[in-house]
Amino acid sequence: MSQNLFPVTPTTRRKLTSALVAMAIFTCLGALTTAAVGRPVEIGVTNAALIGLGVGLFEEFYVQSRRGDWLRAMHPLRSIPVYVAVVIVLYFVSLHVAHLVLGRLDDLPTAYRRLPYGLTIFTIFSMVGILMMRVVHFIGLGTLFHLMVGTYHRPVGERKVLLFLDINGSTELGEKLGALQMRLLVRKFLSEVTQPIIDRGGEIYLYKGDGLIAMWDWTAAIEDDAILHAVDAMLARVAGERDTYRQLFGVAPDFRIGIHGGDVIVSEQGDTRRSIGIYGDTINIAARMEEAARAHNAACVISRVIADALADRSRFDEIGQESVKGISAPIRIFKLRTGACGPA
Repeated sequence: MSQNLFPVTPTTRRKLTSALVAMAIFTCLGALTTAAVGRPVEIGVTNAALIGLGVGLFEEFYVQSRRGDWLRAMHPLRSIPVYVAVVIVLYFVSLHVAHLVLGRLDDLPTAYRRLPYGLTIFTIFSMVGILMMRVVHFIGLGTLFHLMVGTYHRPVGERKVLLFLDINGSTELGEKLGALQMRLLVRKFLSEVTQPIIDRGGEIYLYKGDGLIAMWDWTAAIEDDAILHAVDAMLARVAGERDTYRQLFGVAPDFRIGIHGGDVIVSEQGDTRRSIGIYGDTINIAARMEEAARAHNAACVISRVIADALADRSRFDEIGQESVKGISAPIRIFKLRTGACGPA
Protein backbone atom coordinates (compact mmCIF):
# COMPACT_ATOMS: atom_id res chain seq x y z
CA MET A 1 0.00 0.00 0.00
CA SER A 2 2.82 2.38 0.82
CA GLN A 3 4.34 1.71 -2.59
CA ASN A 4 1.14 2.88 -4.23
CA LEU A 5 1.08 6.02 -2.10
CA PHE A 6 4.76 6.81 -2.71
CA PRO A 7 5.76 5.27 -6.05
CA VAL A 8 9.47 5.35 -6.83
CA THR A 9 10.11 5.35 -10.56
CA PRO A 10 13.19 3.71 -12.11
CA THR A 11 14.45 7.22 -12.92
CA THR A 12 14.25 8.20 -9.25
CA ARG A 13 15.96 4.97 -8.20
CA ARG A 14 18.74 5.63 -10.69
CA LYS A 15 19.19 9.17 -9.37
CA LEU A 16 19.24 7.99 -5.76
CA THR A 17 21.80 5.33 -6.66
CA SER A 18 23.98 7.97 -8.30
CA ALA A 19 23.68 10.14 -5.19
CA LEU A 20 24.82 7.21 -3.04
CA VAL A 21 27.76 6.65 -5.39
CA ALA A 22 28.67 10.33 -4.92
CA MET A 23 28.42 9.81 -1.17
CA ALA A 24 30.82 6.85 -1.38
CA ILE A 25 33.28 8.81 -3.54
CA PHE A 26 33.31 11.76 -1.14
CA THR A 27 33.59 9.46 1.89
CA CYS A 28 36.74 7.86 0.50
CA LEU A 29 38.23 11.25 -0.38
CA GLY A 30 37.33 12.60 3.07
CA ALA A 31 38.92 9.63 4.85
CA LEU A 32 42.17 10.05 2.93
CA THR A 33 42.25 13.82 3.42
CA THR A 34 41.54 13.88 7.16
CA ALA A 35 43.98 11.04 7.82
CA ALA A 36 46.68 12.91 5.90
CA VAL A 37 46.21 16.16 7.88
CA GLY A 38 45.93 14.45 11.27
CA ARG A 39 42.31 15.34 12.04
CA PRO A 40 39.83 12.85 13.62
CA VAL A 41 38.95 10.50 10.80
CA GLU A 42 35.42 9.82 12.02
CA ILE A 43 34.56 13.53 11.82
CA GLY A 44 36.13 13.92 8.38
CA VAL A 45 34.40 10.82 7.04
CA THR A 46 30.98 11.81 8.38
CA ASN A 47 31.40 15.36 7.12
CA ALA A 48 32.52 14.17 3.69
CA ALA A 49 29.69 11.63 3.46
CA LEU A 50 27.09 14.32 4.17
CA ILE A 51 28.67 16.70 1.64
CA GLY A 52 28.80 13.90 -0.94
CA LEU A 53 25.16 13.03 -0.39
CA GLY A 54 24.20 16.71 -0.68
CA VAL A 55 26.25 17.22 -3.84
CA GLY A 56 24.85 14.00 -5.33
CA LEU A 57 21.25 15.03 -4.67
CA PHE A 58 21.95 18.53 -6.04
CA GLU A 59 23.54 17.08 -9.18
CA GLU A 60 20.86 14.46 -9.88
CA PHE A 61 17.66 16.24 -8.83
CA TYR A 62 18.54 19.80 -9.80
CA VAL A 63 21.41 20.00 -12.28
CA GLN A 64 20.15 17.04 -14.32
CA SER A 65 16.54 18.29 -14.28
CA ARG A 66 14.81 20.94 -16.37
CA ARG A 67 15.48 23.51 -13.64
CA GLY A 68 19.20 22.91 -14.07
CA ASP A 69 19.26 23.53 -17.82
CA TRP A 70 20.98 26.88 -17.28
CA LEU A 71 23.79 25.26 -15.30
CA ARG A 72 24.31 22.36 -17.72
CA ALA A 73 24.44 24.83 -20.60
CA MET A 74 27.17 26.81 -18.84
CA HIS A 75 30.81 26.19 -19.67
CA PRO A 76 32.24 23.76 -17.07
CA LEU A 77 34.86 26.29 -15.92
CA ARG A 78 32.24 29.00 -15.49
CA SER A 79 30.06 26.66 -13.43
CA ILE A 80 32.82 26.12 -10.85
CA PRO A 81 31.82 29.16 -8.69
CA VAL A 82 28.27 27.79 -8.48
CA TYR A 83 29.51 24.44 -7.25
CA VAL A 84 31.93 26.11 -4.84
CA ALA A 85 29.01 28.05 -3.34
CA VAL A 86 26.99 24.83 -3.00
CA VAL A 87 29.92 23.03 -1.37
CA ILE A 88 30.48 25.90 1.11
CA VAL A 89 26.84 25.80 2.19
CA LEU A 90 26.94 22.00 2.49
CA TYR A 91 30.23 22.20 4.39
CA PHE A 92 28.80 24.44 7.11
CA VAL A 93 25.65 22.32 7.42
CA SER A 94 27.50 18.99 7.47
CA LEU A 95 30.15 20.33 9.87
CA HIS A 96 27.56 20.95 12.56
CA VAL A 97 25.50 17.81 11.82
CA ALA A 98 28.61 15.60 11.92
CA HIS A 99 29.74 16.98 15.27
CA LEU A 100 26.21 16.69 16.67
CA VAL A 101 25.71 13.09 15.49
CA LEU A 102 29.12 12.01 16.80
CA GLY A 103 28.71 13.85 20.10
CA ARG A 104 31.79 15.94 19.40
CA LEU A 105 30.38 19.44 19.88
CA ASP A 106 33.37 20.20 22.10
CA ASP A 107 35.54 19.96 18.97
CA LEU A 108 33.61 22.70 17.11
CA PRO A 109 35.83 25.58 18.36
CA THR A 110 38.87 23.78 16.93
CA ALA A 111 37.01 23.22 13.65
CA TYR A 112 36.18 26.93 13.47
CA ARG A 113 39.80 27.92 14.11
CA ARG A 114 40.83 25.67 11.23
CA LEU A 115 37.91 26.80 9.07
CA PRO A 116 39.89 28.48 6.22
CA TYR A 117 42.15 25.45 5.94
CA GLY A 118 39.39 22.86 6.26
CA LEU A 119 37.06 24.63 3.90
CA THR A 120 39.80 24.92 1.27
CA ILE A 121 40.66 21.22 1.54
CA PHE A 122 37.00 20.12 1.35
CA THR A 123 36.35 22.42 -1.60
CA ILE A 124 39.31 21.04 -3.53
CA PHE A 125 38.41 17.40 -3.03
CA SER A 126 34.76 18.25 -3.69
CA MET A 127 35.78 19.49 -7.14
CA VAL A 128 37.60 16.19 -7.66
CA GLY A 129 34.52 14.30 -6.49
CA ILE A 130 32.22 16.27 -8.79
CA LEU A 131 34.54 15.57 -11.72
CA MET A 132 34.41 11.84 -10.89
CA MET A 133 30.61 12.03 -10.73
CA ARG A 134 30.51 13.64 -14.16
CA VAL A 135 32.67 10.83 -15.55
CA VAL A 136 30.32 8.23 -14.04
CA HIS A 137 27.32 10.10 -15.44
CA PHE A 138 28.95 10.28 -18.88
CA ILE A 139 29.75 6.57 -19.01
CA GLY A 140 26.56 5.46 -17.29
CA LEU A 141 26.41 3.76 -13.92
CA GLY A 142 25.25 0.44 -15.36
CA THR A 143 27.88 0.40 -18.10
CA LEU A 144 30.61 1.35 -15.63
CA PHE A 145 29.54 -1.47 -13.30
CA HIS A 146 29.56 -4.08 -16.09
CA LEU A 147 32.96 -2.89 -17.31
CA MET A 148 34.42 -3.05 -13.79
CA VAL A 149 33.14 -6.54 -12.94
CA GLY A 150 33.70 -7.90 -16.45
CA THR A 151 30.11 -9.01 -17.09
CA TYR A 152 30.62 -8.89 -20.85
CA HIS A 153 34.38 -9.45 -21.00
CA ARG A 154 33.43 -12.55 -22.96
CA PRO A 155 30.45 -12.34 -25.35
CA VAL A 156 27.12 -13.15 -23.71
CA GLY A 157 23.89 -14.09 -25.48
CA GLU A 158 20.79 -12.23 -24.28
CA ARG A 159 17.25 -11.52 -25.47
CA LYS A 160 16.59 -7.82 -25.94
CA VAL A 161 14.06 -5.40 -27.37
CA LEU A 162 15.58 -2.46 -29.25
CA LEU A 163 13.98 0.88 -30.03
CA PHE A 164 15.37 3.24 -32.67
CA LEU A 165 14.19 6.87 -32.59
CA ASP A 166 14.91 9.83 -34.88
CA ILE A 167 13.51 13.32 -35.46
CA ASN A 168 11.57 13.68 -38.72
CA GLY A 169 13.09 16.03 -41.30
CA SER A 170 16.11 16.81 -39.16
CA THR A 171 18.24 17.95 -42.12
CA GLU A 172 15.69 20.53 -43.25
CA LEU A 173 15.10 21.54 -39.64
CA GLY A 174 18.82 22.06 -39.14
CA GLU A 175 19.04 24.28 -42.22
CA LYS A 176 16.14 26.36 -40.96
CA LEU A 177 17.35 26.77 -37.37
CA GLY A 178 21.10 26.79 -37.83
CA ALA A 179 23.59 24.51 -36.11
CA LEU A 180 23.45 26.12 -32.66
CA GLN A 181 19.66 26.31 -32.34
CA MET A 182 19.32 22.82 -33.76
CA ARG A 183 21.73 21.53 -31.14
CA LEU A 184 19.70 23.19 -28.39
CA LEU A 185 16.47 21.72 -29.76
CA VAL A 186 17.97 18.23 -29.99
CA ARG A 187 19.32 18.45 -26.45
CA LYS A 188 15.90 19.41 -25.11
CA PHE A 189 14.20 16.75 -27.23
CA LEU A 190 16.49 13.93 -26.11
CA SER A 191 16.00 14.99 -22.50
CA GLU A 192 12.20 14.78 -22.98
CA VAL A 193 12.19 11.29 -24.49
CA THR A 194 14.83 9.73 -22.22
CA GLN A 195 12.92 9.75 -18.94
CA PRO A 196 9.88 7.79 -20.24
CA ILE A 197 12.29 5.11 -21.45
CA ILE A 198 14.03 4.85 -18.08
CA ASP A 199 10.72 4.96 -16.19
CA ARG A 200 9.44 1.95 -18.19
CA GLY A 201 12.45 -0.24 -17.50
CA GLY A 202 14.60 0.64 -20.52
CA GLU A 203 18.07 2.09 -20.81
CA ILE A 204 19.82 4.28 -23.36
CA TYR A 205 22.24 2.23 -25.43
CA LEU A 206 23.39 5.13 -27.61
CA TYR A 207 22.59 8.76 -28.43
CA LYS A 208 23.13 9.22 -32.17
CA GLY A 209 22.88 12.68 -33.70
CA ASP A 210 19.24 13.69 -33.46
CA GLY A 211 18.02 10.37 -32.10
CA LEU A 212 18.80 7.44 -29.84
CA ILE A 213 18.82 3.68 -29.47
CA ALA A 214 17.11 2.33 -26.36
CA MET A 215 17.23 -1.20 -25.03
CA TRP A 216 15.11 -3.41 -22.78
CA ASP A 217 15.46 -6.91 -21.47
CA TRP A 218 12.82 -8.90 -23.34
CA THR A 219 10.66 -9.64 -20.31
CA ALA A 220 10.79 -6.05 -19.03
CA ALA A 221 9.67 -4.71 -22.43
CA ILE A 222 6.84 -7.16 -22.99
CA GLU A 223 5.43 -7.40 -19.48
CA ASP A 224 2.32 -5.23 -19.18
CA ASP A 225 3.15 -3.84 -22.66
CA ALA A 226 5.81 -1.62 -21.08
CA ILE A 227 7.36 -0.82 -24.46
CA LEU A 228 4.04 0.58 -25.73
CA HIS A 229 3.58 2.65 -22.57
CA ALA A 230 7.07 4.05 -23.09
CA VAL A 231 6.17 5.10 -26.64
CA ASP A 232 2.91 6.68 -25.45
CA ALA A 233 4.75 8.56 -22.70
CA MET A 234 7.39 9.87 -25.11
CA LEU A 235 4.78 11.16 -27.51
CA ALA A 236 2.76 12.71 -24.68
CA ARG A 237 5.88 14.31 -23.18
CA VAL A 238 6.94 15.98 -26.42
CA ALA A 239 3.33 16.95 -27.23
CA GLY A 240 3.04 18.65 -23.85
CA GLU A 241 6.09 20.76 -24.69
CA ARG A 242 5.00 21.81 -28.19
CA ASP A 243 4.16 25.37 -27.15
CA THR A 244 7.53 25.67 -25.42
CA TYR A 245 9.33 24.38 -28.51
CA ARG A 246 7.53 26.94 -30.67
CA GLN A 247 8.41 29.76 -28.28
CA LEU A 248 12.08 28.76 -28.18
CA PHE A 249 12.67 27.55 -31.73
CA GLY A 250 9.62 28.51 -33.80
CA VAL A 251 8.87 24.86 -34.54
CA ALA A 252 7.97 21.69 -32.64
CA PRO A 253 9.67 18.39 -33.62
CA ASP A 254 7.94 15.20 -34.69
CA PHE A 255 9.72 11.88 -34.53
CA ARG A 256 9.52 8.28 -35.65
CA ILE A 257 10.19 5.02 -33.86
CA GLY A 258 11.12 1.51 -34.94
CA ILE A 259 10.99 -1.48 -32.59
CA HIS A 260 12.22 -5.06 -32.90
CA GLY A 261 13.47 -7.68 -30.49
CA GLY A 262 15.28 -10.97 -30.36
CA ASP A 263 18.56 -12.65 -29.50
CA VAL A 264 21.69 -10.50 -29.45
CA ILE A 265 25.32 -10.88 -28.44
CA VAL A 266 26.47 -8.40 -25.79
CA SER A 267 30.20 -7.85 -25.42
CA GLU A 268 32.83 -5.31 -24.45
CA GLN A 269 34.21 -3.36 -27.37
CA GLY A 270 37.00 -0.90 -27.99
CA ASP A 271 40.52 -0.65 -26.61
CA THR A 272 41.58 2.81 -25.42
CA ARG A 273 37.90 3.65 -24.83
CA ARG A 274 35.81 0.71 -23.62
CA SER A 275 32.07 0.36 -23.97
CA ILE A 276 29.35 -2.31 -24.17
CA GLY A 277 28.36 -3.30 -27.71
CA ILE A 278 25.36 -5.21 -29.11
CA TYR A 279 25.72 -7.44 -32.15
CA GLY A 280 23.41 -9.53 -34.32
CA ASP A 281 20.58 -9.34 -36.83
CA THR A 282 18.20 -7.97 -34.20
CA ILE A 283 19.83 -4.54 -34.16
CA ASN A 284 19.87 -4.39 -37.97
CA ILE A 285 16.18 -5.27 -38.16
CA ALA A 286 15.31 -2.71 -35.46
CA ALA A 287 17.10 -0.03 -37.51
CA ARG A 288 15.10 -1.13 -40.54
CA MET A 289 11.86 -0.70 -38.58
CA GLU A 290 12.75 2.95 -37.98
CA GLU A 291 13.47 3.37 -41.71
CA ALA A 292 10.10 1.74 -42.46
CA ALA A 293 8.39 4.26 -40.18
CA ARG A 294 9.85 7.05 -42.30
CA ALA A 295 8.94 5.33 -45.59
CA HIS A 296 5.33 4.70 -44.50
CA ASN A 297 4.92 8.06 -42.73
CA ALA A 298 4.15 6.28 -39.47
CA ALA A 299 5.02 7.42 -36.00
CA CYS A 300 5.86 3.94 -34.73
CA VAL A 301 6.55 0.71 -36.61
CA ILE A 302 7.10 -2.65 -34.93
CA SER A 303 8.01 -6.09 -36.22
CA ARG A 304 5.71 -9.09 -36.09
CA VAL A 305 7.74 -10.75 -33.34
CA ILE A 306 6.99 -7.79 -31.06
CA ALA A 307 3.35 -7.53 -32.13
CA ASP A 308 2.79 -11.22 -31.38
CA ALA A 309 4.37 -10.90 -27.95
CA LEU A 310 2.36 -7.92 -26.73
CA ALA A 311 -1.04 -8.26 -25.08
CA ASP A 312 -2.88 -5.33 -26.68
CA ARG A 313 -3.18 -6.32 -30.34
CA SER A 314 -6.02 -3.88 -30.98
CA ARG A 315 -3.60 -1.01 -31.55
CA PHE A 316 -1.74 -2.54 -34.51
CA ASP A 317 -2.43 -2.26 -38.21
CA GLU A 318 -0.38 -4.46 -40.52
CA ILE A 319 1.52 -2.53 -43.18
CA GLY A 320 3.00 -5.43 -45.11
CA GLN A 321 6.45 -6.93 -45.44
CA GLU A 322 9.87 -5.30 -45.29
CA SER A 323 13.08 -6.66 -46.74
CA VAL A 324 16.19 -6.39 -44.64
CA LYS A 325 19.66 -6.65 -46.14
CA GLY A 326 21.29 -9.91 -45.09
CA ILE A 327 17.98 -11.47 -43.97
CA SER A 328 16.57 -14.03 -46.41
CA ALA A 329 12.91 -13.83 -45.37
CA PRO A 330 11.03 -10.49 -45.38
CA ILE A 331 9.80 -9.15 -42.04
CA ARG A 332 6.10 -8.52 -41.47
CA ILE A 333 5.64 -5.07 -39.98
CA PHE A 334 2.87 -3.22 -38.14
CA LYS A 335 2.23 0.37 -37.23
CA LEU A 336 0.58 1.67 -34.11
CA ARG A 337 -2.60 3.52 -34.87
CA THR A 338 -2.22 7.28 -35.14
CA GLY A 339 -4.87 7.99 -32.50
CA ALA A 340 -2.86 6.13 -29.92
CA CYS A 341 0.68 6.57 -31.08
CA GLY A 342 0.80 9.11 -33.87
CA PRO A 343 2.49 12.47 -33.93
CA ALA A 344 0.97 14.90 -31.48
